[in-house]
Amino acid sequence: MTISRRRLMGWMGVTGGAALGAPWLGAAQVAAGGPLSEDNVAPAANGAAGLTRWARSAQKKREQTKGVVWTTHEPIDFLLRRGEHEADIEEHYVTMLSPANIQRMADAGVKWGRLFFYKGFGLEYERPAMEQGKKVADQMHKLGMKVSLYMGGTMFTETLYRELPEAKDWEQRDQWNRPVPYGAQTYRHYACPNEPKYRAYLKRAIKIGVEEFHVDEFAFDNIMLQAEPKSCHCPRCVTAFHAMVKRMYPTKEAALRRFGLPDTDWLSLHEWGTEAEPESVTSLSDPVLQEWVRFRCESLAGYANDLYDAVKALDPKVAVLFNIKGVYSFNRYWTNAVYQPLYAGKIDLMAFDTGGYDEHIDAQTGALVSQIRSYKMARRLETGCEDAFANDVRAAVHMAFGYQKPVAGLAPAPLGSGAFNTFTPMMEFFREYNDRYYTGVDNVADVAVLRTWASMAYSVSAAYVPTTLMEQVLIQYKVPWDLLFEEQIDRIGKYSAVIVAGQECLSNSQITALLAYARAGGTLIVVGNSGTFNEWRETRSKPALGTARSEGKGRVVVIPEVLRGDKLAKVAGANEDPEPGATTTRDVHMNPPQWVLPKNAEEIYKTVVSATPAGLSLTAEAPLTTVMELQKRAGSQEVIAHFINFETKKRVGAFAVSVRKQFPAPVKSVTCFSPEGDEPVKLEFAEAGGVVKFSVPEMGVYSMVVVG
Repeated sequence: MTISRRRLMGWMGVTGGAALGAPWLGAAQVAAGGPLSEDNVAPAANGAAGLTRWARSAQKKREQTKGVVWTTHEPIDFLLRRGEHEADIEEHYVTMLSPANIQRMADAGVKWGRLFFYKGFGLEYERPAMEQGKKVADQMHKLGMKVSLYMGGTMFTETLYRELPEAKDWEQRDQWNRPVPYGAQTYRHYACPNEPKYRAYLKRAIKIGVEEFHVDEFAFDNIMLQAEPKSCHCPRCVTAFHAMVKRMYPTKEAALRRFGLPDTDWLSLHEWGTEAEPESVTSLSDPVLQEWVRFRCESLAGYANDLYDAVKALDPKVAVLFNIKGVYSFNRYWTNAVYQPLYAGKIDLMAFDTGGYDEHIDAQTGALVSQIRSYKMARRLETGCEDAFANDVRAAVHMAFGYQKPVAGLAPAPLGSGAFNTFTPMMEFFREYNDRYYTGVDNVADVAVLRTWASMAYSVSAAYVPTTLMEQVLIQYKVPWDLLFEEQIDRIGKYSAVIVAGQECLSNSQITALLAYARAGGTLIVVGNSGTFNEWRETRSKPALGTARSEGKGRVVVIPEVLRGDKLAKVAGANEDPEPGATTTRDVHMNPPQWVLPKNAEEIYKTVVSATPAGLSLTAEAPLTTVMELQKRAGSQEVIAHFINFETKKRVGAFAVSVRKQFPAPVKSVTCFSPEGDEPVKLEFAEAGGVVKFSVPEMGVYSMVVVG
């Protein structure tokens, strides 16, 4: 495979916008000091002359940083071992680590950088590289820059096992007693998340980072497990699994009801007949396999939680990032053992690091693809998100939907990972207004979409179709909404409507909570086969939530089916990869180009609107290729509406907006901010009956309207 200098520099973080470089965040599309690509910037307004102050600032910084070699998370030893590099790579690393290079970064206003630290070769082997990194970290701190240190999550067998032979005993072992490698990089093996000695070893590295580097942020990579049949069946995991089910089903009666056996100690793990057999699985009905999925998720989260606690015990100001990615239209609980609610309170920043999910409109199907679901999930878990910013739409989505967690070690979003070396007008605009309008805010949501563990864990693909498409309607029709997990079901009382779509498995307690919500005055929207099974995927004698009806002070509304507007499911596209370089081939599932609005999208939208007696908090007459996020800022008593145009080659004409007031005081102003203009524009508005009406001017990619 021939690798161009541009691709190599993307891996190294030389091009603008790559915080970690591919394969974490992907090579940036805008080179530092280079011209902006047509794909990244929307057409300017007709008659616009000259450059905005945002464009001038971006241009100046690109000029200042021409030739800068951006810091990278990858040690040179890894690139040399992996291959796919050019002959002068050593020269680039020498330049990257030089004081003059770091000084040039600081001179351009760069406030953050990520350094290679511990990749997995071994602490002794990597110590010389650490010493190099420490000199850079010391200089960065003196220049007022925050330092992020990279922590790999695999073991390099050729070096670590020489340095520490016992480390071989820490490996994951599949059902055939084979180690579990990192994809095609067979010299990298996964350690068992239930091995305490491996955790203790990583904690030694953490201590070095805190005490010697005075790290501001740790970035933990490879937080995932491989798909079946590569799950770990080592004695540690078998013992821990039996301990878990014993705790859950401690009595003879409980074990008999769940497994048909009187003692959970009798249970044996599922064994696959062939490597390909898991690809044929469409749902999980075997109770042992169901509990095994939960066990894998809890094991991985327990490992990460332990590392988080280790960092915070040494210095609570240090921020912690885990590369656990977002929520998509396939089952990552089953595939990669990642269930995000298990990280709540034990994560400060999550990395998306995916292929094929970046913000765009699919050229073949017209599907609007975005990470909005993931941002929604992260906000309700109160964690920030790391993504790339070189693409204007991608940056605008982060600006509108991202949550900035108040942790001392985190750099502000427009200065940190993904943004630190991205110099575009959009990012200069973000930097200017970040403290004023993008922090201290919470979103406004009229509707919640509920995802239950059993529904999303025990269906490999089918349940994700109605769930994803219902969310797609809310996204494109600009409905203010939240994404909730079952752990957050106690919050549903704050929403005018709660949607259960594709939630085929509901427990009795969940049904009770949902019906109590309706009786208290809420609207419960039941879609398709929701409630067909109980929490163990046992078929109920009749639908759990019943038919459309009044229910106390509220009501139950039924949408019989979400009618797909695309072709049938197909295999994942070549550019769709939720764990670059590691995840094995998956079965057929819904992928981003199939996120086409359903045929009955308009009917679904009208149903949702009718479910909110007071009306939606915002309505906008903008096209379906635009999205919106509504927020309120209690500290300044402001309501903020963000509008993003995904159709980047076509401007959006002026459109009418109605916003329901979130604060009692009379509205004094409505102001539109845009990276297309130097200064905000005051808008005419009318206020009546608690609703403010105005018109958003013609826009390119992004506009923000502040109701004060």
